[in-house]
Amino acid sequence: MMRRTRPRNKVKLDSMATIGAFGLLLDDDRRVLCVKQNYAQFEWTLPGGRVEPRESPLAALHREIMEETGCRIAIERLVGTYSRLDEDDLVLLFAARIVERTAWAPNGEIAALGFFAPAALPDPMNGRHRQRIADGISGGSGFVRVYDRSDRLLESFPP
Repeated sequence: MMRRTRPRNKVKLDSMATIGAFGLLLDDDRRVLCVKQNYAQFEWTLPGGRVEPRESPLAALHREIMEETGCRIAIERLVGTYSRLDEDDLVLLFAARIVERTAWAPNGEIAALGFFAPAALPDPMNGRHRQRIADGISGGSGFVRVYDRSDRLLESFPP
């Protein structure tokens, strides 16, 4: 019997896309929890962040949500995947519910947080983040959105 010495189709890459895990968290009034970044463009976004080496996306989501909002969550579904080709970036968006909240104060990463009605999201917030929120609010899952630069949608599933 012949044995393989390497797994089939396993290719070592010099670099890999960054992977992010973000959460869509709603309160009882179906308002979206958003955080205002304390860096870059100082934009509002959904809570979440980068998956660290040897960390699962689910573990990263729990960690990032706790760090940024003081919330413990229960993940309910994968909303979709969002790719930005010019940044070699892939984002996974999960819908989750808050199971516990602890005290929160602004820090070096997050300047503010708040719950906002989907029709009254805070500014500045870029179009990609608004699209993710719309996808999550729709109740659907399996969305794939590919951008070739900041806010230019290249392809989408479903179309």
